[in-house]
Amino acid sequence: MKKKSNKPTFVESDNGKKIRLCQEKGCLNEGEYEAPKSPNSEEKYFFCLHHIKIYNKRWNYFAGKSQKQIYDFQKNDFFEGRPTRPFSYGYSSKIKFEFEYSLDEEKIKFKRKNKSFYRSKKNNTKLQNALNIFSLSDDFSEKILKKRYKELVKKYHPDLNRNFLNKDSKIKEINNAYNFLLQLAKG
Repeated sequence: MKKKSNKPTFVESDNGKKIRLCQEKGCLNEGEYEAPKSPNSEEKYFFCLHHIKIYNKRWNYFAGKSQKQIYDFQKNDFFEGRPTRPFSYGYSSKIKFEFEYSLDEEKIKFKRKNKSFYRSKKNNTKLQNALNIFSLSDDFSEKILKKRYKELVKKYHPDLNRNFLNKDSKIKEINNAYNFLLQLAKG
């Protein structure tokens, strides 16, 4: 490729418009395609289609960089330039992952999860009360819980069942138990 001219040249066309010529020496075609003079530079060359193709084939982003700079760029390219967000924003996946293993904090080892829930002493009575309200056993799924919840709400909802005593307290009890069991099922 011949040396490029530094300044763009303009010529008047037949209809009176100014046309920028290709900046390749000796080329009289219109320079409608722009190319950077160097990486991260604001200065641009203007070329015709033929010469922009040649320029792009010979373009070297790493020209003038040391071997260490090239290696560092390639090593960090996987992570840099990608959008990141803090975990606190609470983005969630559309896919619900269920892992088969959990961390045993006492032995610092992973162990296979049991179907029944881990019970602490203080939550034991609350868990039993919630399970009794829904008439469920220890190994229920989220789907079964939701189905049973819908049945109980239809049965005890104050708007649907007017002659039931303590209707407000019963529906609150059902909702509290449902929220507690739902957290256990998801957690």
